[in-house]
Amino acid sequence: MTKPDRGTMLSPRIGVVSRTETTAATSGGTLGEVRTLAEDGDLRPPSVDYVVVAYRSERHLGACLDAIDADRPHGASVIVVDNASPDSSADVARRHPSHPRLLVSPRNLGFGGACNLAADACGADLLFFVNPDARPTRGTTAGLIAAIEADPSLAAVGPRIHDRAGDLRAASAGFEPSLRSVAGHFLLLARLPLVGRLFRPLQLPSGSPTQLVDWVGGAALMVRRDAFRDIGGFDASMFLYMEDVDLCRRLRATGRTIRYEPGVAVEHDLGGSQGTEQAERWFAAFHRYLVRQRGTTYARVASALAAVGLGLRAALLVVRRPVRGRRLARAAWTAAGLAIGTHEPG
Repeated sequence: MTKPDRGTMLSPRIGVVSRTETTAATSGGTLGEVRTLAEDGDLRPPSVDYVVVAYRSERHLGACLDAIDADRPHGASVIVVDNASPDSSADVARRHPSHPRLLVSPRNLGFGGACNLAADACGADLLFFVNPDARPTRGTTAGLIAAIEADPSLAAVGPRIHDRAGDLRAASAGFEPSLRSVAGHFLLLARLPLVGRLFRPLQLPSGSPTQLVDWVGGAALMVRRDAFRDIGGFDASMFLYMEDVDLCRRLRATGRTIRYEPGVAVEHDLGGSQGTEQAERWFAAFHRYLVRQRGTTYARVASALAAVGLGLRAALLVVRRPVRGRRLARAAWTAAGLAIGTHEPG
């Protein structure tokens, strides 16, 4: 095999994928900058590929692809993974006028596994993972690229994620789970005057400024492809939920940073492809993550704190907002079972 010359990146899974030259080689910058060398020798802006994983997404996928097509730079590719979806998601992708590349998986690989499948087929400098029930607003891609270009240490960046009403119901970004952040979030202690600052937010509240964080949400996450590849991509054993927190933790372990950029936004129909059991599934994944990172006892204490907070909120909402109240009650029941060991986290 011919040895690649300087500036050619290799992937152990997909071979030679792009010819790049970092500005570190010419201007004293640091490795990680992503402007690439064009044919005429000029440095061009970094390229980006979009990845959309579809599972039971036929109702949302068309609007997602419309929004991506309206926002994507010239030459950017879109890859849709049909993750063994039982509906007609693949047909929606095939018929869409943006002509995305469709990858059909014969089995459900989970979110992270399907993202890895698509990433192996990408050749751009940046990967932009977008949920099928999410819609980037105009300028989102350019804003995230600008953030990455401005800071060579950044591995990943995420936008503000909100629902149709503008509420931040979906987690945009936050800090590594801990007993303190769990207490601050689920027991609402972080909202108390004076002492609230002692509780580092598990999830950033509405109105939070641009800042370095521990993680950004996988519903809309842009990452340098070389950094993503260096850590092996998403952990495919994490079937659904918390894989974004885990990915960002491993990126930070390499010395890179993660940024929240609320100046650009993505609209997200929370749980668009999930059923009413979403809250329970999320919390089970949250508990598994804590077990892996902190141990069983630590995870059970955290789940107990969450169960109390979720239960109190469910009781307050069950009359005024019964659907949300019942959902929180199910999540509280799951958390309590995980705390005392009667539920298995899966």
